[in-house]
Amino acid sequence: MPDSRHSTELLLIDVERQLDVVDAALLAAQPGDLPEACAGLRRLAISFARVLESALSAEAFDHGFRLRIEAVAERLATQCSSLARRSVFVERALASIMRPRVDATYSMSGERRVFAAAGSYAVGSR
Repeated sequence: MPDSRHSTELLLIDVERQLDVVDAALLAAQPGDLPEACAGLRRLAISFARVLESALSAEAFDHGFRLRIEAVAERLATQCSSLARRSVFVERALASIMRPRVDATYSMSGERRVFAAAGSYAVGSR
């Protein structure tokens, strides 16, 4: 079992490092880094969960190791809610800048909107 404990420890370290990478990507101004960081975290978290299921029971770990695992689970939950909040923020920002699309389900092509003229007068264009 020492090998399982050691490999689990190494995988936990990798998960903790990737959590740091995702934290940094959330704070960075480079939106392209976040999907890659999240994909890496997803892969590591799945691998770690499989190792925990197959290698050792939670009772086999010492108290400090279990605390680290719980901290990782808490950070994952926090990042999940942070990503959800950021997604809503981005969607709202885009909606305030760009016109929402008109879905074909609710309108017919060539149909004139009732309040279309009022919008042009409100803006002041003729």
